[in-house]
This record gives sequence, structure tokens and C-alpha cells, in this order.
Amino acid sequence: MKKALIIITLAGFLPVTQAAEPVIAATNQLELLKSNNTKLAANKKLAFDFFRIVLRGRHLEQASKFMREDYIQHNPNVETGLKGFVDYFSKLGGPRTIPDQVPGLVSIQAEGEYVTLSFVNEQTYHGDKYTTTWFDMFRIQDSKIAEHWDCEIKR
Repeated sequence: MKKALIIITLAGFLPVTQAAEPVIAATNQLELLKSNNTKLAANKKLAFDFFRIVLRGRHLEQASKFMREDYIQHNPNVETGLKGFVDYFSKLGGPRTIPDQVPGLVSIQAEGEYVTLSFVNEQTYHGDKYTTTWFDMFRIQDSKIAEHWDCEIKR
């Protein structure tokens, strides 16, 4: 009992810490594209430009320049294949201005044939706003996106 009382008393003197730090977007996205390996740099640029032009700019007419026809999709809301991708995203509105940067981009990692982009993901919990991380991961084959994963849930 005496040990428990000492532990509880000491715990009262421990500093209170915040549960998590906010996720912050990169300030210089072009720096994220650099790599000492030319293939990895090219894969990063492919994924970055795909995000800017096709996803954020909604220029779906350019999707085939970035994606393989037999593209594999792991997002549960989008059919696999280039056609399934275009069909889904065409319902979200027409072309927009292509941004120079990708809003909320935190980092780009490339290893082998995989490229992962991570993003600030703003959420609300019991009325309190907070940030967490979203990711999109691509497998590149023959200089085109062959496969995609993200953390989306079925809607």
C-alpha cells in the first residue's frame, strides 16, 4: 500500500504532455523530388505530377500518360483499371487549374518501384480539430503507375 501511495504521489509531479504534435506540410515540395538515384527521382516526379495534374487538376484526359491500362486499385470505392479510375473521378467535377504544388504534402518517399506521398489530414473529434496523416502509395512499372494504395474506407 505504501509503494502504491508513493507511485501515485510521484505521478502527480510528472509533466503533462500533449497527445500528439500537429502534422505540418513541407514548405519546399521541389526538394522532396530529389534523389541521388535517377530512377527514384523519376518515380517521385511521376507520382507528384500525377497528383497535381490528374487528381488535383482533374485533367482525366491525361490519366493514360501516368497510369497503366491494367492499373490495380486498392481503394474500396474505386474500380480497378484505368477505366474504373476515370469513371470514378469524372463524377467529382471537371478540370480545374493545375496547381504548382500539392496542397498539404508532407513528404515523398521512394524505394525500389514504390513511391509514397504523405499528407496533412485535418479531422474533428468531439468538436476539436486536429491533424493526422493520409498516405497514397504507388507501384511504378515501366514508368507508369501500376498499382495504388491509400487509407480510405468504404463509403
